[in-house]
Amino acid sequence: MEVHHHSHHPKKWNEYVSEFLMLFFAVFLGFMSEYYLEYKAERHKEHDYLVSMVEDLKADTTEISMKASQMDEMVASGNKVTEIIYKTNWTEKDIDTIYLKSIYMVTRFVNLNFTSGTIDQLKNAGGFRLIQNKLIVDRITDYEKQKTALKNQLDALMERWASVHRVQNSLLHLNVFKPNGQLGGIDYDRKMLNQIKTLTGSEFLISNRNSFYEYSNYINVSKGYVTFYKMMALVEKQKATELIAIIEKEINH
Repeated sequence: MEVHHHSHHPKKWNEYVSEFLMLFFAVFLGFMSEYYLEYKAERHKEHDYLVSMVEDLKADTTEISMKASQMDEMVASGNKVTEIIYKTNWTEKDIDTIYLKSIYMVTRFVNLNFTSGTIDQLKNAGGFRLIQNKLIVDRITDYEKQKTALKNQLDALMERWASVHRVQNSLLHLNVFKPNGQLGGIDYDRKMLNQIKTLTGSEFLISNRNSFYEYSNYINVSKGYVTFYKMMALVEKQKATELIAIIEKEINH
């Protein structure tokens, strides 16, 4: 039996080069495809973070505007109380105003409640690395620093208003107030105060004017803290407004 042997000719060098290039480009294209998909996924996440951040910032500006208005009303109430305290004689209307404006000062909600869902995700999930625009990252960081300063000012403010409340409790008959079911809503019972006056001879727990002057001093100090808190809040609102514009420009780019 005759056995035929197949001869294998050695490959030419250009065939080796061709196979190498084909293998190289196959691996390279696979790598590039995976990189592109990862890049697209990260850009999608970045977009979602930025859109969510804008929503949070808009909520913050609304919150600041609302609370700034209440701060103005609180300061105005304090001004009215201190103005009456230094009058020589108090009319029944003046006394009613002292009661109503005093309770208004300590039942307003001025603490800013920032929306922090997106910023928490950026911090906890390492999302900051996805934001390519360094200016946006810097502005967000600056915005967060201002929140810390606001928190410190609020703590100092609340400490001063606690003193106002303490002195107030030593002067006013607080049982003439009743909640009316609305948030921060209080009804004032003038009839009950008249009954108290008939029993005690005065609409107040203390008739000594010096105690009211002390009350006025505490109010004036506290008003300063509220005013500065409002100024800081408005600065934060401006930062938020500018950051919204920068982010929206980036989103629409």
